[in-house]
Amino acid sequence: MGEKRSSNKKEVQIRSSNPNLNLSILHQLEQGIRPIQIARELNISKSNLQYYLNKLKKIGKIKKKGYGVWEVQKEVQINFVRDEGDICTSSITNLHALQINIPILSGKIKGADWKIGEKLKNWLPKYKGLTNLGGLTLKNNNNKSITIFAKSRNIEKLEEIDNLTFKIRAFAHDFFKKKYGVVLDVMNAQVKNLNIATQDKNSEDMIKKGEKFELDLNKQAEKILPKDNIKGKSWIDGSPFKFTAETNDKEWKRAYLQMPLMMKQIAQATHYISQNYASHVRLVEKASKVMEKLDKRLSQTKLSEFI
Repeated sequence: MGEKRSSNKKEVQIRSSNPNLNLSILHQLEQGIRPIQIARELNISKSNLQYYLNKLKKIGKIKKKGYGVWEVQKEVQINFVRDEGDICTSSITNLHALQINIPILSGKIKGADWKIGEKLKNWLPKYKGLTNLGGLTLKNNNNKSITIFAKSRNIEKLEEIDNLTFKIRAFAHDFFKKKYGVVLDVMNAQVKNLNIATQDKNSEDMIKKGEKFELDLNKQAEKILPKDNIKGKSWIDGSPFKFTAETNDKEWKRAYLQMPLMMKQIAQATHYISQNYASHVRLVEKASKVMEKLDKRLSQTKLSEFI
């Protein structure tokens, strides 16, 4: 009985010592590889693989379609999946800031429910808060333009940023026309500020309180609206998470979120090459010798033999 308990304990230790298996299994299932082949390639037992499959099923990452056939759920984005211990979790990405500016074509905003936030020389910006679309703050720039700030929120996909931007633009057009008789120039709307922040718990000890590191991407940030003109940059700081990788460029953020999977694929490719390097070298050497013999044979053959 004691030996059986010891064996079970050892099995748990083996499972816990493979933090990257969840990511690898998810990726291979997405490629349509069957579990028996996955177990062979990962060099683990069928029962050990079943342990991980059950865990992934329990947290809603995969669904069983038939005997030996598993499907990665559509809402699960592999490039957002990271590993913490032996538990497969999604990294938290936060839309930390989204600021849209829309010029006013005609009309003036009149209302006592707008608050003066600050007094500037020849400039009197007023603010109004709304609960629509997850929370918005409107800013009236002396009836010349409207600036809209979206409330910070967690997102699952980068496409949500585009969808929210288009919804805000459409909402603003209808809201100001119906409530104030003001016509907004939505065709010239611009995203003026965008901060996409991703939490990285494994790197929290790498940054001290108050530190910030910024990188100039030497490119324009990926556009959401046609008139956008934001200089791309990325930075690391302690807000809104203890360690936050932040950017105003969706292209950079897309690459950052895909990095864990890319590193895993590189590691798998390197492992495959190292395992098969010796056999590949032998094949190349053999082919080289065959070509040498063929070349020698052709050099000794008269041209008339080919005619």
